[in-house]
Amino acid sequence: MTIKAGDILSAREAILLAEAEAVDLSPPIEIPPIPPEAHPNFTRDQKKHVELIENIQKLKRERKAIILAHNYMPKDIQDIADVVGDSLLLAQKGKESNATVLVEASVRFMQDILAVMKKPHQTVLAPDLGALCSLAAHAKPEKVLEWKEAYPDGIVISYVNTDIRIKAISDYCCASANSPKVIRYATIHHPDVPILFLPDVYLGLYAADILKKAGESIDRLWLMMGACHVHDRIKPSHVEEELRKNPGAAVVAHSECSCVSSCIQKIASGKTPEALMQIRSTQGMIDFVRNTPSDTVIMATEVGNIYPIEKAIPGKRIIPASKEAICAFMKQNTLEKVYASLRDLKYEITVDRELAERARIPIEKMLAIV
Repeated sequence: MTIKAGDILSAREAILLAEAEAVDLSPPIEIPPIPPEAHPNFTRDQKKHVELIENIQKLKRERKAIILAHNYMPKDIQDIADVVGDSLLLAQKGKESNATVLVEASVRFMQDILAVMKKPHQTVLAPDLGALCSLAAHAKPEKVLEWKEAYPDGIVISYVNTDIRIKAISDYCCASANSPKVIRYATIHHPDVPILFLPDVYLGLYAADILKKAGESIDRLWLMMGACHVHDRIKPSHVEEELRKNPGAAVVAHSECSCVSSCIQKIASGKTPEALMQIRSTQGMIDFVRNTPSDTVIMATEVGNIYPIEKAIPGKRIIPASKEAICAFMKQNTLEKVYASLRDLKYEITVDRELAERARIPIEKMLAIV
């Protein structure tokens, strides 16, 4: 039988196939072109830029709105945002906010979370409906339901990068920032039952390593063969090449990267001390860069995350493991679209009430286990 992206396998088999790159994990949806305004080297006319900022600030006051932006957003959106962070932080801050309008410059699965968690008086807006996620697209509800039918006592932990329909049939949801805690919580509170973790096989590999360190067998762990097309293309060779050019540099890798296994092995073997190499969430990379003794850090994730790190820690030099690690889906958000979203109150994100109630349960667990 040919194994395809989206298939569910035992953890041992999934890890072997992922490390051997034996499954095509290319994006199952079309990757859009990056708008010119979202390119790092784009320069807007200064007068137009000032007018755009002033108009956004004016509309924020009039609409009683806040802007939430993911770390991968273009710099100008990060600069105007009230909150910049990863999926977990944006969900937390969005839930806490009493603003009337929540504009989230991110991708659709994050905006759906806000739509589920919002208060009755709030409206959730997406600047662009084409800001999807190649990783979330790998996970199909029917695959999960088939697994649940085969293992009726099993527990499903879905990564935050999933469609709201997947969350609605999950027991737990987690973000990369709290995935170790959610995984340990689930294994402790549900002993001796099968656990499905999806959809990212590299984060699943990281989950398996967490279980091993806790003295748990990974034989009850199941993984989906899915990946983010951006992180999947950040290979161990990218990290090795940058280390060769920058001896003594530290390395911080996102848990969705295909270089995760290589990094884990280096740390476990003692070849590289943890002070100089760690697996971290998008937000967690900031703390690593702050605390590592090295002044140069090779960062394995989407290049947009360099900007918030450099703003938070100006004394460190951040080098992308791959300069090509750019998420075109995230970059569908532009400053012009944020303005249009506030001006025209578009595009409103809503979730069916019954679906929202079911999805709320694992999302609440994600927000509670931190």
